[in-house]
Amino acid sequence: MKIATKIAAGYGILIVLILAVLSYQVSSIHRMQAINQNLSGIHYRAASLSLQMLRDLDQVEEFTRKFFATRGDPGYASQVKQMRDAFAQSLRRMQSLGLPLQEEEEISRLARLWDEFSDVSSSQTQEISLRNSRQIEDALSDQIEHFTRLRTQTQTVVAVTRQAIDLQAEESAGAGQQAERVSWIVGGAALLLSLLVSLMIVRSISEPLGHLTEGTRAVTEGKLFYQLDATGNDEFAQLAGDFNAMARRLNELDKMKKDFVSHVSHEFKTPLASMQETVRLLLDRIPGPLNDKQKRLLELNLQSGSRLSSMIGNLLDVSRMEAGVMEYDIRQHDLAGLLRTVLAEFETQLRGKELRMEAQLPEQAVRVDCDGDRIIQVIANLLGNALKFSPPGGVIGVSLRLASEMPDNVPEGWRLKVAGAASGEGFALVSVSDSGPGVPSGEKGKIFEKFHQGRQAAMIPGQGAGLGLAIGRTIVEAHRGAIWVEDRQGGGSVFYLLLGTGTAGDQTGRRASFPI
Repeated sequence: MKIATKIAAGYGILIVLILAVLSYQVSSIHRMQAINQNLSGIHYRAASLSLQMLRDLDQVEEFTRKFFATRGDPGYASQVKQMRDAFAQSLRRMQSLGLPLQEEEEISRLARLWDEFSDVSSSQTQEISLRNSRQIEDALSDQIEHFTRLRTQTQTVVAVTRQAIDLQAEESAGAGQQAERVSWIVGGAALLLSLLVSLMIVRSISEPLGHLTEGTRAVTEGKLFYQLDATGNDEFAQLAGDFNAMARRLNELDKMKKDFVSHVSHEFKTPLASMQETVRLLLDRIPGPLNDKQKRLLELNLQSGSRLSSMIGNLLDVSRMEAGVMEYDIRQHDLAGLLRTVLAEFETQLRGKELRMEAQLPEQAVRVDCDGDRIIQVIANLLGNALKFSPPGGVIGVSLRLASEMPDNVPEGWRLKVAGAASGEGFALVSVSDSGPGVPSGEKGKIFEKFHQGRQAAMIPGQGAGLGLAIGRTIVEAHRGAIWVEDRQGGGSVFYLLLGTGTAGDQTGRRASFPI
């Protein structure tokens, strides 16, 4: 399923749920409006009419008593008729309201009692002046008895109406509470569903995006063999397939480049060695004598050949490292002795450039588990760089000291790699300082990358291919050490090499390197 379809489907469910809740709310509002309309338009009117009928009935009884007491006073007779008409009118209104069945039955019963009373009252009030006192009292008692029944039934109607009002009020309150409960339940369900849908959508996007980021970082680090999971039919699966094709193509091109460099470097090595040997024979004057100018040209030729031989050696080392087949003979060596060996090799070059060497090496041996030749290669590269960038009359410093704990100035990126390298005896820290222009802050990490040359190096003619520090970093990583550069006080740079001290143990022997 495509990402757009997933998003549309997930939020479509939410929209349907919200519309369902909205429809239910509208229905509940209509229901409550109908109940309120019944309360305000019918039952409240019925209650008002029933109360009015009670008041009218009291007036009818009062004026009837006065009518009998005055033996048919025309004024009271008119008031009795007026109040009876008012009661009858209210009763007819009650009957026309269309009330529920229970209320209709009680009103019909009241109407029958009223009809009976009207018939009796009409016959008893005629020719009342011709009746004696006993007849008047009997007629009044009979009407009062009808009044009592009418009042009782009217009160029953009032009670039934009030009960209906209470029931509808309860129904309205119940509908409101139910709507509130449903709203909370559905709202909570919608919130939970929205979180679930959002989580699924975010997960369906973040996971493949994370894999793609990881793959991109792997390719950036040179792991061109990295492949992504391209199963599925969404856009990320298509992107993963394209990424895999790109990585395979880059891997093929990289392999072709490595094979070419390795082949060409190997092929250059033999004729270059022959050329150097021929120049040495000429300098030794075996074929014949040389004048000073010829000797100088041959020496320059030999120096260029040595530099070219070093570059070819670096290219071969890089090829082996990139292929992961570089091997190290890890044995216990005296690091101070290795440093003295390198310093002895650079004595002639230091005098030729009028540089002064300041070495601080301990008298006792510093035992380090390492490949001696490779560590010499790293230190020689650091000293060679210091020699190149230091001006005539400058100072190159070399020191070696022991530390029981990891030094504080070790960069954070190296700490995890170095952790556990020491076998309880601490660390050996080598520093090589120069009097050169220094390394800019933005290039302190880049100078350990392949083929990278800083701005200062680019200004010096005859520099190498920018492989020495990259090879040194890979060698140091294989020894679980650290190498970094800092600014030197007073100008220049200080390169540090950190190695763990102790016994080799099960690490002694040959070990393959990781790809550069």
